[in-house]
Parts: sequence; C-alpha cells; structure tokens
Amino acid sequence: MTDVTEITEEELTYCGVHPERETGLRCNKCGRYMCAQCAVSTSVGYRCRECVRQVDDKFFTGTNTDGAVIGAICGLGTGVICFIGVASMIAYTILASFFIGLVMGGVLAELAMKAVERRRARYSPIVAGGASAAGGLLGAMLAGFNPTLILRGSGLGVLVLIGMIVFLVYRRFQYK
Repeated sequence: MTDVTEITEEELTYCGVHPERETGLRCNKCGRYMCAQCAVSTSVGYRCRECVRQVDDKFFTGTNTDGAVIGAICGLGTGVICFIGVASMIAYTILASFFIGLVMGGVLAELAMKAVERRRARYSPIVAGGASAAGGLLGAMLAGFNPTLILRGSGLGVLVLIGMIVFLVYRRFQYK
C-alpha cells in the first residue's frame, strides 16, 4: 500500500480575483495566483488580466479630447452622408449604398485618424462606431427617412449605408 500524504489547508492556494476557486496557476509577471478563467495565454506564458492590460496601455496614446474629436467627425460626417443619400434617393438602392458606404466609411475613418494624429484610446472604436450610427440615423431621419420602410423592404439600403460606415470606422480604430 502506498503512502498518501494529505494536503493541509495552508498549502492550498486560491485565485486572487475569485477567492472561492482553488488554483496553482500563477502569473509569470507578478506572481499572483489566478484561476483558468482569469488566465490569459500570451506568447511568454500565462498572465493575469491586470498585467496584460498594463502592457496594452502602452499602445493607447489617446488624450481626453480625442474621443470628442473622433465622435464629432464620425457622427457629423455620417449624418451628412446619410442626409444627402436619403434626400437624393441614392441610399434606397442596396448596391449603391454598399459602395458609397465603403468609400465614405474609409474617408471618414481616415479624416478622424488624421485629426487625432493617429492616436488611439481604449474606447476609440466604440466612440467612432457609436457616433457614426447615431449620426447616420439622425441624418437619414432629418432627410425624411421613415424607419417603417425597413419593414416593407424598401429602406434596407439606408441600413446598409449606415452599417458599412459604422463597420469601417469601428475597424479602423481597433487596436488589434
């Protein structure tokens, strides 16, 4: 019969974030104990979310005013584009909306990036995408777009236009 050693309560370790979870995994940077849910696999081993966030913060150089500038350019730009598109009836065709959204989304994203000197903050993609969506819907409604047209199928082009612009500005500001 083999000798089984008992683990005492003092030898057990618990996650620093979830104290009810037993673990033996440690962050290879700070040494904090972490459970499998808190561990982030990196190229140099497992790290806790706090250490990964500290490394990511070095890449975010945006200032407090950058969010306002990004929101203003993306929101106003998308609003004007959608206002003109709906007023001229171009935005009601899906194919035209797709290509206009593709071009104008790239132009707006590049204008906003140049205005903030290519700085990014952690929430720049959300600000850019949210402002574009709000500006696009407001611009379309000011031009006379009725959202009930979507239910009848004739307003899908407007959604495609707004969606393409939102997608492109969001992706342009993403870090990864």
